[in-house]
Amino acid sequence: MIKSIVSLLLLCCFQIYGQSDRLKGKIIADSLEGFAINIVNFTQKTGTTNDDNGYFEIPAAIHDSIIFSSVQYEVISIIVSENDMNATDFTIRLTPVVRMLDEVEVSTTNLSGNVDKDTKTIEVLPYVSNQTLGLPFKDRKQPTQIERKIYTARSGVIDLPINYLNGTLKRLKRLKALEDLDLLIDKGTTTFNTAFFVDSIGVPEDLITDFMYYCAEDEYFKDLLKNSKKLSLLEFFKQKSKDYKLLKEID
Repeated sequence: MIKSIVSLLLLCCFQIYGQSDRLKGKIIADSLEGFAINIVNFTQKTGTTNDDNGYFEIPAAIHDSIIFSSVQYEVISIIVSENDMNATDFTIRLTPVVRMLDEVEVSTTNLSGNVDKDTKTIEVLPYVSNQTLGLPFKDRKQPTQIERKIYTARSGVIDLPINYLNGTLKRLKRLKALEDLDLLIDKGTTTFNTAFFVDSIGVPEDLITDFMYYCAEDEYFKDLLKNSKKLSLLEFFKQKSKDYKLLKEID
């Protein structure tokens, strides 16, 4: 009796371990050769792709949700059944995506080939934007090259820690600070003409840029330039020039 029970348990174990825990099959589609289909087990959060012949193999269990997706084919989602797991010829047939193109209008205007003549006969519509229509719009400043590099270095789960550890992010931030300082100096230098700096506050012409760097050490200088407070900036320059000339020993 005991031997019969042991034999039965062993038989059950063999049957359990003998069951496949991977879904195997083949993808069938037009012009599939050379294309990799994304095959994702949404339930188990695992994925794979097919080989050149369309065959694939992915960890799966009964009732798992499997998704087959690609840019050029319609997305297919299946719920794995017991028959799917046991099938020896399991196949997935994909249908190509059909994209409708916008209608193209062909102009009926007859052109002569003479630019001066043709420009007089072609109706040119006025430029229309949110601003011209009186609608809300964003006058967004385009990022500089350094700003774009910093954005790229910060993007991505992998890129950010790598760029932080190898010093790339720190170096880019330092370059950005220098770029901002140069812009600040240029703006300050061109706020007033050369005669103001030389004749009114007594800063030699060849030291005007150096004087701007001296002023830039004061955070108030940046605020004055940013908000275009010209009268306040004039008084700021007059006061700073006194300290600067004492520092440089300029009479």
